[in-house]
Amino acid sequence: MQKLNDRDSSENKHIERFDSKGPRNFENPEPLNVSHIGKSLTITLVNGRTESGVLKSMGAYMISIDLPNKKELIINKGAIITVTVM
Repeated sequence: MQKLNDRDSSENKHIERFDSKGPRNFENPEPLNVSHIGKSLTITLVNGRTESGVLKSMGAYMISIDLPNKKELIINKGAIITVTVM
């Protein structure tokens, strides 16, 4: 058990060292939140479709983006594979 605890503490030091100033941790990405409202983003959906626009609003299950053609698109969060905020 001693070796396991030593290993855990050394791993935690490694995580702390890179958590704030090192490489991004893609296993636990920063969530999409209200601070992203008004920013441009690109969304890839489960069906392969890609949409780009400006984040207008978001709720527990849906997000709304303004498309370049001045239309609003409402997307269920369960249909999203990736979100890239620019």
